[in-house]
Amino acid sequence: MGNEILPLLCPDWRTATLVIDAEDGTVAFANSPCIEMLRRKRPARLVRGRLAFDSPDLDRRFHIELSRLLSTGRESAFLFERDVASDTWLSVSIRNGQGFFRDAIHTGLGAAYGPSLMVVELFIRGEGIDALAFATFATTASLSKAEAQLVDAIAAGNSLQRAAESREVAISTVRQRMKSILSKTGCRTQSELIHLVLSLCPRRSN
Repeated sequence: MGNEILPLLCPDWRTATLVIDAEDGTVAFANSPCIEMLRRKRPARLVRGRLAFDSPDLDRRFHIELSRLLSTGRESAFLFERDVASDTWLSVSIRNGQGFFRDAIHTGLGAAYGPSLMVVELFIRGEGIDALAFATFATTASLSKAEAQLVDAIAAGNSLQRAAESREVAISTVRQRMKSILSKTGCRTQSELIHLVLSLCPRRSN
């Protein structure tokens, strides 16, 4: 994979994580889970040192968000791609190189890389959540039983419509619950909620 991948920054992150230069899309670093994912070439791969997603639409939206974060200085962006046919999904977070990330990047890669580096995290549907950690999360966020069940369903890759059908409740009720959940957790979008849950409640290693 050449020298584009430098597995020296936060190697113990269990999530597939990489550092990307938003100006040209080249990858400066990828941790071990991400390197394995890139070698499988699904759901993303390296093309001339640049990250490219299998889904053309997701790839287009990803690079739009990179440019937007670089130009506006916003802290983060979240993308969500669901393949209904194969019942799989991919959730992507992009974080501007601020705070802890900036310190870690400069320590591991050197300040010469400049301010255009972004931290990208990828979650796939196969990554389940730890039940005990999720119970603590739900209690801390003051989620009702119905709200916790909805979060669990969404984190498993289900749509709001499917969650409503499985619980035999109106879609309007489920949407209202999701609105309440986002307010309680401080998340702006469903994708951001998924990232929060999967990062706080990762699957335990066997």
